[in-house]
Amino acid sequence: MTELTLTLAEIDPDDRYSFTFPHLPERYADCEDKFPGLPLLVVDGERRVICGHDFLLLWRQRGRARVRALQVDLGPAEALLLNYNVLDRLFGLNLCEKLLFLKKILPLCPMENIRRRIELNFTLDDRLRKNLELLLAEPFRTCLAAGRLGLKAALKAAAMPEKVRVQAIGLLRACQFSESQQWLLVQLLEEIAFREKKALGPLLAAAGLDLLLEKEMPQKKILDLLRGLRYPGLVLGEREWDRWQKKMATGSVSFAHAPFFAREEVQVTLTLKNRAQAEKLLANLKKFV
Repeated sequence: MTELTLTLAEIDPDDRYSFTFPHLPERYADCEDKFPGLPLLVVDGERRVICGHDFLLLWRQRGRARVRALQVDLGPAEALLLNYNVLDRLFGLNLCEKLLFLKKILPLCPMENIRRRIELNFTLDDRLRKNLELLLAEPFRTCLAAGRLGLKAALKAAAMPEKVRVQAIGLLRACQFSESQQWLLVQLLEEIAFREKKALGPLLAAAGLDLLLEKEMPQKKILDLLRGLRYPGLVLGEREWDRWQKKMATGSVSFAHAPFFAREEVQVTLTLKNRAQAEKLLANLKKFV
């Protein structure tokens, strides 16, 4: 391990250890004040950048001629692991960056070693490995980097027909959903496409999706719209039920219907003040039941 002062021209531009997406050189702007005396650029024996790709980019943008660097002798897998852990501790990594890292290190290191040496906060398995190429292409890539698509929903979308997948990711890019909502949205779109056997775009437009996207916090209304397209009979039943319940219910009475309105029976729950009232009511009910 050696500390060097290098001209920018002496640094190899090879990006084999980089997985930053998108590049954000400005995040290094105050790092020298936060970590005085610490070289923020790490290079290997060939002066290829291991850590600090965006720091070097910042230096180039500022027109600097020379930079302090720490030179270490590491193999490719070790260099990737070092860069991952440094960036994760300094700034955190988005999901796209984590997948880019996996794409680069998996040919070099067994999965069990990777799991042991970094924090991923998701499961690294063969299913993910097989889908890496697709997840790191557009339209997934930008959506993953922006935090608009979690891994669970992304893997489900990866298994969908391409036209449905593009529609789902387009909607996720247009509106921020929670991870549980993302998965539900992808599931509903897949089932709607299978049920309707027609293009989703015109179907969603006719249902008023574009108008919902113009509103503030439209997530719940969008999911309700999709649910209505997927289960039109159920949604109609719920609307009729709500109207009837408002008409019939009082403060002490509540009603419940059978799941999915599979049966016509209605459950009535009545809250009484005491046992005497309950006994009187039951005595009267026996005349009718």
